[in-house]
Amino acid sequence: MVEKKGKLNVYSEFLRWCVGRSEHTFPAIALGFLEKVEVGRGKEEREEIARVCSQLKSSFERVLGDDGVFLYPSFPTVAPYHYQPLFTPFNFSYPAIFNILGLPVTQCPLGLSSVDGMPLGIQVVSSVCNDRLCLAVAAELERAFGGWVSPCEIV
Repeated sequence: MVEKKGKLNVYSEFLRWCVGRSEHTFPAIALGFLEKVEVGRGKEEREEIARVCSQLKSSFERVLGDDGVFLYPSFPTVAPYHYQPLFTPFNFSYPAIFNILGLPVTQCPLGLSSVDGMPLGIQVVSSVCNDRLCLAVAAELERAFGGWVSPCEIV
C-alpha cells in the first residue's frame, strides 16, 4: 500500500477512511490489518502456503510451455457497480491468483453484456517472461470481439 516506501499504520488509515480522508479502499485496509495480525497463520502454515503456490506456478508453466496461453474470466460476473465488491470480497481471487503466482496477465475487454450492458472481459495468462504473447493474444481477441466499448454515452 506504500509501494515499499515507509510504513503504514492500518489503524490510523482505517480512521482516515471512516472520515473520507484515506487514499486506500476498505478492502485494502482490511487486508493490511489481516496481514498485520496474521490471523491464525503460524510459520509452518505460511511455509505450506508458499510451497503450494510454488507447485501451482510450476504446474502452470509446465502446461503453458513457451507458446501457451490460459484464458480465464476476469471476474465471476460482469463488471460490478461501484462498492458492490465490498459485499462479495472473495471474488477478487479471479485476478489475484495470477498476481500471487507472478505470471504475466493481460486483461482483455470483450465488449458489453447483452443482459445488462455492463463491461465484460477475460484474462490472458502466459508463462513467465512471455508478456509479449499475452499482449498479442489479447490484441487479437479485442479485434475479434469488439474490445472496449463505453457502457454509456460520454459527453
